[in-house]
Amino acid sequence: MRKTTLTAAVAALSLIALTGCSAGGAGGAGATGGTSASGAKPVFVFLPKSLNDPYWVDARKGMEAEASKLGVSAKFLGPDTNDAAAQVTIFDSILATHPAGIAISPNDPTTVTSDIAAARAAGIPVIAWDGPVPNSQVEGYIGTNNVSAGEQAGEALAKSVGDKGSVAVIIGSLSAVNLNQRLQGVKQAIAKHPGMKLVATEVSNESVATAQSAAETILQAHPDLVGFVGIGGSDLPGAAGALKAANKCGTVKTVGFDVVPQGIAGMKAGCVTALISQRPFGMTQQALKILFDMNAKKSSLKNGFNIDTGVVVVTPDTLDAFVKTEH
Repeated sequence: MRKTTLTAAVAALSLIALTGCSAGGAGGAGATGGTSASGAKPVFVFLPKSLNDPYWVDARKGMEAEASKLGVSAKFLGPDTNDAAAQVTIFDSILATHPAGIAISPNDPTTVTSDIAAARAAGIPVIAWDGPVPNSQVEGYIGTNNVSAGEQAGEALAKSVGDKGSVAVIIGSLSAVNLNQRLQGVKQAIAKHPGMKLVATEVSNESVATAQSAAETILQAHPDLVGFVGIGGSDLPGAAGALKAANKCGTVKTVGFDVVPQGIAGMKAGCVTALISQRPFGMTQQALKILFDMNAKKSSLKNGFNIDTGVVVVTPDTLDAFVKTEH
């Protein structure tokens, strides 16, 4: 087992054992229907891909806001970086606490299907949030329609480059379903513009440094490049960094996900053309309410539900107003 996996497992177990540290004020989950040891509040668990991206900070805030509103406890437990094995270890550790509900955003969907099945067998509601888990027993999905979001990113890039020229993609991972769906959407958008050509697609492994290195390599190989699309959270900052180093900010256009500090800074510096916000704050608010209703046996959602929380295309003209909202 890798060191990161062990560290994540210890951290997760420690967090679960603590009291008074989760949203809503309740402590660790007990073994009886997801209530705390005193039986005071249901305990819900969100399992993000990682904790090291500002996107997840906004997602956690939304969960905490809804937990306070509902009077429940909610925990946000994930590996420090996008590590599928570490995420599974954390998932394993929370099953024994029998939470009232689980929301999972998988690094690799194939690695969490058995834990989802075990949770469902134990009577624990499980939903996919932010990223889908195909061929699993999740009760449904809430989050971005990633194909549509990818199309909107591609269209934003097309608009910025005048519908013509060579463009490239940086993608965080080829194992994450949601990122591949965004890539599909980007390709569909580019195909609608005959004057545009996708000349390179590189994987960053969700590392800003790797994304920047990949973007630098693409710029050298394609000096006529007019634009980048960053698919994952680390990809746009990496591409923007490469443009800044090459003194090509504004000359080569960049579009990507999400409205987080690095993307905002890049846009204010003239190195980012458009940001695609998935509204993570509202996404987790809705997800927790769904789990709350499921635990209370009052959900009207049918098995296999799919809720699209939508995206917003943010430009330099709309940035200041947008960041003042809960997103």
